[in-house]
Amino acid sequence: MKILKFIGILILLIIGFFLIAGLVMPKDFNYKEEIVINQPQEQVFDYIKHLKNQNEYGTWDQIDPEMKQTFEGEDGTVGFTVFWESDNWKVGKGNQQIIAIEEGKSITTEITIDDWGDPMTAKMSTESVGENQTKVTWQNEGKMLYPFNAMTLFMDMEDDFEEGLENLKEVLEAQETNVKDKELESLISQYEKSNEEFKSSIKNLSETQLNFKPSDSSWSVSQCADHIIKTEKALAEMLQKGLTEGKKISRDSIKVSDENLMKFITNRQQKTKAPEAIQGKNKYKNSQQAIEDFTAQRESFNKVINNYTSEQLRNQVLQSPSGYVDAYQFSLFISGHTLRHIAQIKEVKADENFPK
Repeated sequence: MKILKFIGILILLIIGFFLIAGLVMPKDFNYKEEIVINQPQEQVFDYIKHLKNQNEYGTWDQIDPEMKQTFEGEDGTVGFTVFWESDNWKVGKGNQQIIAIEEGKSITTEITIDDWGDPMTAKMSTESVGENQTKVTWQNEGKMLYPFNAMTLFMDMEDDFEEGLENLKEVLEAQETNVKDKELESLISQYEKSNEEFKSSIKNLSETQLNFKPSDSSWSVSQCADHIIKTEKALAEMLQKGLTEGKKISRDSIKVSDENLMKFITNRQQKTKAPEAIQGKNKYKNSQQAIEDFTAQRESFNKVINNYTSEQLRNQVLQSPSGYVDAYQFSLFISGHTLRHIAQIKEVKADENFPK
């Protein structure tokens, strides 16, 4: 009986301690730690923006290896959510959701832990501080409900953040440094430009607007869109074949520069008749279908390009409608051709008789 009485008194004292401590301990908290990682900012950010990677460096994820996790959404994008549940009181049950991403710079998440009070906000920011050196700042702020705020007496979250960043540094510095391929990035940027311009040029057009022709000899917007998609498909297949076959053709065969090639293909003053197989037809009754077909074709092309570096593209010479070019120039030609006919779409829309 004495033992039971002692245990009962001890429990009451512990409860009393937490109740009293909770009255004097702050409910708001704000923790921030920083570390410099010897890797490029882009490589660091691409890693930390994926929440699943926290299993590799976050201290809370390593406390309970048996913790159950489920996921909702696409990792690395706003809305992605991790749900966890653990029997360990230090981990508990809750979820973490990506609520904001500043691409290449920071990711902000909202963390909800059952019975802990309002959701807390965690932000990881990256800043380039030198060649292949990135400062990572990890900040967490929120509020804990009374009397759970007394638990901060036994939890050193600053140490947890510091340890987590040290783990992150170890993981990332063990990776091979990704060297930027600036020329390939320029090519991809060119494609992104033509991609957005195509979509914006035909978005929300009616069937009447799509099929309008300024004259009998002119093409409609629908014909231009159909021609663009057919031509990209045909040229992408030629590019793929040339890269796969890998025929050895001397670069001395190339007689045109990148700049002159783009000037030639985008110049609307020079008229050429397209082969019958890729001539545009009035097949689109709504612009959304044309956008979907164009997007599907671009995705197919991207799978080809993503398998090569700019150096590999430069080293492969092949025949194009403009003569011998390297595969990089051939890729520019495809995008330039699309820009050429986007300009044609704009000309059709600018006609005074274009349906309103």
